[in-house]
Amino acid sequence: MRFSRPTPNDIGTYLTLLAVTVPVISIAAAQIFLALAILALLLQKILDRQMPLPYPPVTLPLSLLFATTLAALIASPEPSIGLPPINKFWLFAIPALVLTYFDAKRVLQGHRLLMVLAVAAALLAILQAALLGLGSVEARVTGFMGHWMTLSGELLLTFTTVAAYLVFYRPRSPLLWSSALIVLSLALWLTLTRSVWIAALCGLILVLLMRGLGWKTYALGGLALMVVLAVLPKSSLLRIASIFDRNDPSNYARLAIWKAGVEMVRQHPWFGVGPQRISKVFYDYHPFPEDRYRDGFFPVHMHNNLLQFAAERGIPCALAWLWLMLKLATDNWKGFRHNPKDRERRSLYAVGFLSVVTLFVAGLFEFNFGDSEVLMIFLFLSTAPYSCLPRNQLESTDLGPGETDVSR
Repeated sequence: MRFSRPTPNDIGTYLTLLAVTVPVISIAAAQIFLALAILALLLQKILDRQMPLPYPPVTLPLSLLFATTLAALIASPEPSIGLPPINKFWLFAIPALVLTYFDAKRVLQGHRLLMVLAVAAALLAILQAALLGLGSVEARVTGFMGHWMTLSGELLLTFTTVAAYLVFYRPRSPLLWSSALIVLSLALWLTLTRSVWIAALCGLILVLLMRGLGWKTYALGGLALMVVLAVLPKSSLLRIASIFDRNDPSNYARLAIWKAGVEMVRQHPWFGVGPQRISKVFYDYHPFPEDRYRDGFFPVHMHNNLLQFAAERGIPCALAWLWLMLKLATDNWKGFRHNPKDRERRSLYAVGFLSVVTLFVAGLFEFNFGDSEVLMIFLFLSTAPYSCLPRNQLESTDLGPGETDVSR
């Protein structure tokens, strides 16, 4: 068999594919692949001298998010410690890479690879619970990650991707992907991450609403949920009940942290307290310093995306982030509604829309946008549907005299 030599376009495609799917296994490997994909793109630009750099039509809110973050850093009393949020912006090269190298079929290929790798991470988490006795609040499963919040955020995005893939793309092997959904569901449950449970449930309800199924489907879904709750062990039921317990350590901590965050915003509305300074100045705004010794009290961030941006970087930054999220959600929703008979595109837009909604819902209780592993997957899922648009509807920087569409 004769193999052809890979072109720079092939290399960039495969590196990008790995960069947006491998975060569920290793953030270090994923970022190495991302860096190499960026280098491949730069090399291809040098060789072609006319390849445009497409980007989703979100550059204005994204530019404002970057500018307000930079302004908060400059205004910070300790700018030397605030560089990590600035450094994280290089991850936003992912949409440019995806739109350069991917078409709709390649995006679907990326979805499938992400789902396979996520199932591997989920199986590892299940083994951790079975063999190591993990799976309690004190000792949670982490999969390949270092923290259960990272694992649960990745599994959440993949869980809704599989659900949308099953319902809207309708693959030829539904039993296989249904099994993947079950494995992901079990691993999600074992993370004991209540915010992700809520977001996953919202995602499933949204899938059913978007599919336009009849009342019988919802009745069966409700009955299935009741059956699941009936067979759950007491420890799991107590974990669910703790969502509504104000004295639960995590609930108390979040309420107290949110109150302190609101005070930070009130006193520093324009630039916040400064990037990476939340934990350093927290007890200047929280009236109970003895809480530092309280179980489950870790004020490293605001446990809320919008409040985190407002408290750390100011209200303008928070509004820029909210605009970015609304723009992504709106564009994906419009794409979903405008492609009622194209199951391929409809699936991509459904995944994009659900990824924004579920990340936002989970982010009401956690700063998941600041988690690089979760962010890399999110940027892929939420911006990849723009690959369905004609190039004249994308924002593009053309560094040469002509245009070359390398993904089609």
